[in-house]
Formats: sequence, structure tokens, C-alpha cells
Amino acid sequence: MDDSPSPPKVFGNHVIKQIVQHMLAEDMLLNFDDYQVIRVVFRTLGGSWSQLAQGDIVHLELLKKVVTAWGQMPGREKESDRLI
Repeated sequence: MDDSPSPPKVFGNHVIKQIVQHMLAEDMLLNFDDYQVIRVVFRTLGGSWSQLAQGDIVHLELLKKVVTAWGQMPGREKESDRLI
């Protein structure tokens, strides 16, 4: 059985990671559940991964808002926080 993630999830995770690194912090820690929550909230709010892949700025702005809200939640960790 092939347990590799499907292409939409791989694309979504890649975009989420890029936005987190560029908008919040390069060393912000994301685990599997974080990706899943961000993807579900994005879709629930009407976001479309296919539209995002086509460059739709409305969907990009929506995803940026979701990621920013996730990043402002208490308990977010950075890799640099673990080194101390």
C-alpha cells in the first residue's frame, strides 16, 4: 500500500511551509496536525487549492490570514526556542 501523500496535500504543505517561513519565522515548527488544521480551516473558509495553484490572489490572501492566525496562537514554537 502506498502511504505517500497525494499531490494536493504535498502542494498544500509546501505552500503552507513557505508562507510560515516568510511571514512568521524561518524556524517555526510545524507538525502533521498543524498542516492538517491549516488545510481544513482554509477549505472551510472557502479556500481552493486549485485556484491557489493557478495564482488566484484572493485565495492566497485567505491562506495568509489563516496561517497568521495559526502563528499567533499560544504555544507556537521555533527551533531556536528549543536550543536554549
